[in-house]
Amino acid sequence: MKKSIKKFLNFSNMLADEARLISLKYFKTKIKAKNKERSGFDPVTVADIKIQKKLNHLILKYFPNHSIIGEEETHPKNSAYEWCIDPIDGTKSFIQGMPLWGTLISLSENGNIILGVADIPALDERYIGYEKKSYKIINGKKSNLKVSNNKVISDSILNTTSPYLFANKNDQSSFERLSKKVKLTRLGGDCYSYCLLADGLVDIVVESGLNAWDIRALEPIIMNAGGILKTWDNKNISKGGRIIACANNEIFNKCRSILNKKNPSKNKSKMG
Repeated sequence: MKKSIKKFLNFSNMLADEARLISLKYFKTKIKAKNKERSGFDPVTVADIKIQKKLNHLILKYFPNHSIIGEEETHPKNSAYEWCIDPIDGTKSFIQGMPLWGTLISLSENGNIILGVADIPALDERYIGYEKKSYKIINGKKSNLKVSNNKVISDSILNTTSPYLFANKNDQSSFERLSKKVKLTRLGGDCYSYCLLADGLVDIVVESGLNAWDIRALEPIIMNAGGILKTWDNKNISKGGRIIACANNEIFNKCRSILNKKNPSKNKSKMG
C-alpha cells in the first residue's frame, strides 16, 4: 500500500502541475464564460475544460482501468480506484481575477478516499493529505497542517463561499442562525476555506448543495490535520451535499445542533 500511495501521490502532484500550467495561462485574461444553468449562473471556461481533458487524458494513459468522476467530463468504470477532479473549484472567482480558486484532485479505493490534493495556483500553495499525513507546500516549503484547538463557538471563525449558494432557503436560514453564534463570518473562500481550516486559521466551514468533486479532495487534508468533515447528518461526504468542516468534535456537535434545529413555523395563526 505504501509503495502504491507514493506512486499515486507523485502522479497527483504531476496532475496538479499540469493543471497549473493551463489555469495560470488564462487567469486574469478577461476570459469568456459560458453558463451551464438555465436559471442562475454556473460558469464554465475554456480553462476548466482544457484542464479536465488534460488530467483525464493522463489518468487514462497511466491508469487505463481507473474510473474518473469530473465536473466537466466523466469516465466511469468498474474499478476499485476512482479519481475525482474539479479542474477549477471557484470558477466565479477565477473569472473575476480573485486568487482563491483551486484544482481539486482525489483518489478513492473501494469507496474510501485515500489521497487528496488541493492546489491554489495563484497563491503558489498546495495542500496534500494521505495516510495519516496532512501538509502544505508554499513557495516550495513544506510544513505540516494542524487544526485550531478552539472549542468555543463564540470564539470561532466561520467561512462559506456565499450564503446565496446554499441549496435552499432553509439551509441558508440555518447558516445565518449559526453565523449569529460565532465571532466572525467570512465569505468567498471556495475550496481555500477548507485549506485554511486544516491550517488552524478557520474553525468552521459550512456549505450545502456540493457535488462529489467539490469536497472529496479536502477530506484527507482536514481529517489528517485533526479536523472533522461530515455532512449535516453526520454522514460521509463522498457524494457531496450539505457539508460541515470543523476543527474538532466539540465544535462539530454544536454546529450540527444549531444547523439542524427546526426552523420556527411560519404558518402560526395570527391573533385577532
